[in-house]
Amino acid sequence: MFSLVVETYLQVYNQAMLSRKYRATRPNIEETIKTGISIFGKFLYAKISRKEAEKAGFAIVISKKNEKTSVGRHAMKRKISSYIEENISKMNPEFRKTIVLLIKKTKEPIDYKEVKKDIEFILEKVLFY
Repeated sequence: MFSLVVETYLQVYNQAMLSRKYRATRPNIEETIKTGISIFGKFLYAKISRKEAEKAGFAIVISKKNEKTSVGRHAMKRKISSYIEENISKMNPEFRKTIVLLIKKTKEPIDYKEVKKDIEFILEKVLFY
């Protein structure tokens, strides 16, 4: 049992956070949350800035209402970050907006396959056109 827990932990821990060059700055995040355009998926929704920033930036916001423990929130962030990193190579080089990904509050447990589909849907709608 213990080895299964350690193995699962290592799988989640080895998923890296979003690289610094793709992270959004605090002022851009705040402005995007207040005035951004919303796109909704099943478990996620995204706010996209109306204004262009100096570079493209991503932020992931997970509320304590969605996940009580910081370990759980960080694990979710790492998984979402890895999905973004997988798709970032397809990004249009001229894209310079801030995208803030937020988790919806749901009573059902989060299915990461659905989260991956949500991320792909949001990124296709925003980045690749």
